[in-house]
Amino acid sequence: MDNSPNLNLSPTYYWDYFQYVLRYVTNHYSQLLDDQEQTFIRDFETSSFSAQCLYLRLASRKTIWFQENSLQYPEISSLDEAKTELFHMNLLERIGQTEGQSIYACLNNLNKAICFDLIQVSGEKSPIAKSVSKPALLQYIVENLSEKELLMRLEKLQIGLIRPLQTTYFHFIQFLFFGSRNHDLTDFVVRDLGHRQFIDIDEADLVPYFSTREEAIQKWRISIWREWFFEKSKEENAVEEVMTSWQMNMWPLAPELLELCIGSFERTLFHVARWLERQGELEMALSMYEESLAGASLERRVRLLVKLKRIDEASMWARTGLELITNPKERHFFEDYLWKQASKKQVKQVTASLKEAEKLAISMEWKDQVEEGVVDYFINQGYYAAFTENRVWKNMMGLWFWDLIFHQNKTGFHHPFQYAPSHYARENFALDLQDEFKNLLGLLEDVTSWLALLQQNAARNQGKMNPLVDWQNLDFDLIQRLVQVIPHAALTEVVTYMWQNLATHSKGFPDLFIQKGDEYAFVEVKSPNDHLSAIQFFWHDFFRKQNISIRLIRVEWI
Repeated sequence: MDNSPNLNLSPTYYWDYFQYVLRYVTNHYSQLLDDQEQTFIRDFETSSFSAQCLYLRLASRKTIWFQENSLQYPEISSLDEAKTELFHMNLLERIGQTEGQSIYACLNNLNKAICFDLIQVSGEKSPIAKSVSKPALLQYIVENLSEKELLMRLEKLQIGLIRPLQTTYFHFIQFLFFGSRNHDLTDFVVRDLGHRQFIDIDEADLVPYFSTREEAIQKWRISIWREWFFEKSKEENAVEEVMTSWQMNMWPLAPELLELCIGSFERTLFHVARWLERQGELEMALSMYEESLAGASLERRVRLLVKLKRIDEASMWARTGLELITNPKERHFFEDYLWKQASKKQVKQVTASLKEAEKLAISMEWKDQVEEGVVDYFINQGYYAAFTENRVWKNMMGLWFWDLIFHQNKTGFHHPFQYAPSHYARENFALDLQDEFKNLLGLLEDVTSWLALLQQNAARNQGKMNPLVDWQNLDFDLIQRLVQVIPHAALTEVVTYMWQNLATHSKGFPDLFIQKGDEYAFVEVKSPNDHLSAIQFFWHDFFRKQNISIRLIRVEWI
């Protein structure tokens, strides 16, 4: 069973990658590791090369149990010797070897044919049809075979199963390196196969993500619990178990949360509260939202209070949201809610805008490609027309301020696979670079030099990951057209607002750009049953206030 990618990777690629990770962790985190973690590292490093390779192959897989006779790896000359060594080091075990193992857990790692063979008795008719689904087959095995009987039948079929041990330490080491459980050694593979390119960061410039062990343990606990919750939430009638676990495992963290872990905790809280809403547990969800002042939780709190007919409370928290939140989409919700409460007609601003939209009749043949139909219409009317939406603005920002986005690489990069420094999404990111930003903003006074900077940054960094740049849809002709027709003062206002928080202020832009001579407009296209989102309304209104030509078109089919 060799699932190695088949493209120019060393046979020892997992070993090579983990050596890089392990070297970094031992150099930068040795003071954070406890005795058990240090013992694991020492045991691993003193084992033979073949044993290390086998352990990494198995521990890196999501599979728990492995069939011994299916293992085959080119870098391991003697699997038997490697297995024996790992058994002696307590880094590998056979099924049934340890008391308290859940033997049934191995069933998910066996194919249906083997599972079907497990229930056959020589000379007797099969107890269930071969066409039965695998979940039903597994349920039958659990209900009709004891764990002892299951082990005996596996042995009779000569199916030896093994699993790596102490994998928590293995995954924790990777967690320290990446700062997240969303990354693992596979990231190295994806990079080296050429599927993604990243900014070149010297290992010497990488800085540890965690400053203290307490930070690492808090975020680890939150991440592990969130993964458990996502699986548990798929089950029916899981509310009581989830809430009991939350109270026991997560809630005690709240009073002592460290700054690095607040975002992870609040996102987890939001996921749980939204799930409770969907389960019909509105009061329970509300009580969770009340523990957070994050924009998303505040919005849900207001919506729930309205649903529960507690309008005064909803209005109070909407006003609080306006004071605390900078995300334009979230701010618009609070503004719109308060405006609606004050309006006798009770009509949302976005609804009013749609009612005032200009109508455009186009053929039904474009029903599944509405924006393309509008582009076709304007081209036939002699206009230049192009798709813009967010990408032209993000491409322009990403190339214009490339050096600023990656400016703080000595503090913002913790591993080689970041598409932006870690401080990119923080609100104070822009404040820390205000002077540098203003200097680059001033380049717009000389459009030729400005455009040369963008093209230079594109050529120098072609294909590299940037949170703003979409290399597949980079269109310099379109960018040049925009900067020629939009008043520079207005363009400066748009760019400045985007810069205030790049992670949240770069969405919701109009669908199209059209131009005929000096006439131009950004166009938001809506089909007959489509709605204008809050963030789309925000930019529509922002453009209008800056005297940037903006058109809202409601399509009618003919």
